[in-house]
Amino acid sequence: MIPQLPHASQDEPGSDALKNILRGIFDSQILNYGDYNLIFAVNARREGRDADGTRISAPRYYVVGYRWQPTEIMVAPVNGQTLTGGGVPVELNMTNLAHAFQLADGDYEVATNTGRTFRFGVQPDVIFQPARHQELHLEQADDYADFELFMQTFITLA
Repeated sequence: MIPQLPHASQDEPGSDALKNILRGIFDSQILNYGDYNLIFAVNARREGRDADGTRISAPRYYVVGYRWQPTEIMVAPVNGQTLTGGGVPVELNMTNLAHAFQLADGDYEVATNTGRTFRFGVQPDVIFQPARHQELHLEQADDYADFELFMQTFITLA
């Protein structure tokens, strides 16, 4: 079942409605979900293979929850076609963190000591188009500034 999508235009209610959908995806999968600040992240360079083995490039979407105390990140994959959970969320903290760094293009890479690696970028304004749906605008400038400061601290602690 696809959640009720906002009717996005130039106004902010579309952005707020999309934030609520993303918050619902995160909240439905994470214990203590209220302890986290959320940011929408994209791995635009993700590559894979389709059914016939042809190499394809398809973005991967995440709701990234982060909190300062204890310092940790929760990465919750999002299914971009249905705007629902897209996989098992992964927690990264100082007990299981293998590495965290910022790439030359500004994206981040974080990995657990069990081999789970995530690359993602975060932008203050996002244009997101779920499959077969209209283009949606997500404004997250305030969250973006806080997340950038958090990631500087997270990388330093790593």
